[in-house]
Amino acid sequence: MRASTFGQPGDRCSVEFRVRYAECDPMGYLHHAKYWEYFEHVRTELLRQNGVRYRDLEVEGVLFVVYKAACKYLLPIRYDDLVTVTVQVARITRTRVDHTYVVDHEGKRACEASTTLACVGRDGRPVLMPDALWLKA
Repeated sequence: MRASTFGQPGDRCSVEFRVRYAECDPMGYLHHAKYWEYFEHVRTELLRQNGVRYRDLEVEGVLFVVYKAACKYLLPIRYDDLVTVTVQVARITRTRVDHTYVVDHEGKRACEASTTLACVGRDGRPVLMPDALWLKA
C-alpha cells in the first residue's frame, strides 16, 4: 500500500513547548484544555512534514473533524516546564485518521492521548479522502 499524505502508521513528529503562564490554571498547572492545542499543533506539523498545509485542504473543501478524543493526565506540568509532545499515526483509512500522542517532561511520561479524525465535506457529512491525499507519489 502506498503512503497517504498523512503518512503511514508509525510516522511521527515531535515538538517542544515551553509552558506559558497564561496556559496555567490557578494552581500553576498546565490547564487540561491546553494539551489539546498542543496536540493539534503537532498533528498539523506532521501533516506539514508530509508536504501539506491544512489550510490548503480547507480551501479545497476537505476538512477533518475530531470524531473521538481520549486523554490520560499522568503527571502535572507546570509553568515554564519544557515538554516534548509527540504525535504518531496509529491507523489511516480513506475516511479517518487515528493518532496517538505522548507528552514527556524530564524523561517522564506526563500524558497519553488519542484522537480519531473523520474526513468530511463542507456540509459536515463524511466523505472519502480525495485520491490526491490518499495516494502519495
